[in-house]
Amino acid sequence: MLVTYQTRREGGRGTEITTLPGGSNLGEIDDIVYFQRKLYRSLNVPISRLEAETGFSLGRSTEITRDELKFTKFVQRLRKKFTPLFTDVLKTQLVLKGIISIEEWPSMKQHIQYNFLKDGHFAELKKAELMEDKINQLGNIESYIGTFFSKEWVQKNVLNMNDAQIKEMQTQINKEAGTEIEDGGIDIPPESDGITRLPTDDDNGGNNE
Repeated sequence: MLVTYQTRREGGRGTEITTLPGGSNLGEIDDIVYFQRKLYRSLNVPISRLEAETGFSLGRSTEITRDELKFTKFVQRLRKKFTPLFTDVLKTQLVLKGIISIEEWPSMKQHIQYNFLKDGHFAELKKAELMEDKINQLGNIESYIGTFFSKEWVQKNVLNMNDAQIKEMQTQINKEAGTEIEDGGIDIPPESDGITRLPTDDDNGGNNE
């Protein structure tokens, strides 16, 4: 783009045109890289994902960069902001199409869930490492179960299981061991140890008098 500037000269002299030199450093590649990095940073996208010379390596989750974690949290915030918008659009569509009435929407809204895609590899690595840490802690404390720590305490504090998970896991263990009723097992009350004891002389049924 060329711009011509003309100024008035005193003394009856004619107009003089002087060509000014262009920017001396606008062709430097370092300046272009600087503005490119500024653009990438404003997009909240990790620079390693946009630079072609940077390779992608599948390492451990502890080797993930801080920019990747910030980008993941940024995406999660965006999803949280757009979820009410999707719900409102769905509500408008269903009501205008006559599929449901406006009175039916509150009861239906409670059952709507959104499943967004996740970084599967990173999530699996993180889950596997957490499970490995729990198993290592369980192996270190196993010899103390029954003496200093109870089984329930280990399940809740080491394995971080809640009551529902503990009950479900025990049901699966009993089923795999063949102790379920449908598998030919015997129904044992929770408060019983499964041992049937004969009445003694101290019991009411054992008195022959």
